[in-house]
Amino acid sequence: MTERESIDDQVEATATAAEADSFARDVGAAVRHRRQELGMPSKKLAAQLGVSASFITQLEQGQSSISLPRLYRLAELLGTTPNGLLPVSSTSILITRAGSGQEMRAANRKDAQRPRLLTRGGSGLSLKAHRYLIEQADPPQDWFEHEGEDFVYVIRGHLRVEFLRGRPVDLGPGDALNHDGDVPHRWGLGSDEPAEVLIVNNFQH
Repeated sequence: MTERESIDDQVEATATAAEADSFARDVGAAVRHRRQELGMPSKKLAAQLGVSASFITQLEQGQSSISLPRLYRLAELLGTTPNGLLPVSSTSILITRAGSGQEMRAANRKDAQRPRLLTRGGSGLSLKAHRYLIEQADPPQDWFEHEGEDFVYVIRGHLRVEFLRGRPVDLGPGDALNHDGDVPHRWGLGSDEPAEVLIVNNFQH
């Protein structure tokens, strides 16, 4: 690696960290605003979410990140959609270039997959899409359920989608799956090769 490439990597890492900090602050502000709008004490929200009161404080101050399952649950408790807690897009058109998009943990673990958010956030928006890169070393995904529907499209590799009730579904490149989100489900690799997958959710208001 040349000195110039090293400098470019450092600049990119700094920009990525700054973007993550900004994202966490915006999500925290949205959670605080909605909680106060409902007149809900932070201790009550923490108890219903199954976390400590200090976690809610840190989250609202932008000092803690949030995973996808917790974002979904928070939205449910606060009577909104996950998009309603994401930073508001300032434009009606959003372009997300290859390799960009905010990362969020797919589970409440540090070693969880980190899909990239590809769509806009803000109240009134019902569509949310993530790009997942699933690798052999990733831990098994937790069972997950939510309102609305899931659309799954395999870009490359092979994916196995399991349902708590029903048979698993194996998908290859170009295959798609559409299912209700409130059916407990999880996905993992269907082969030894990594899989790149597009997951699209919609939410009812």
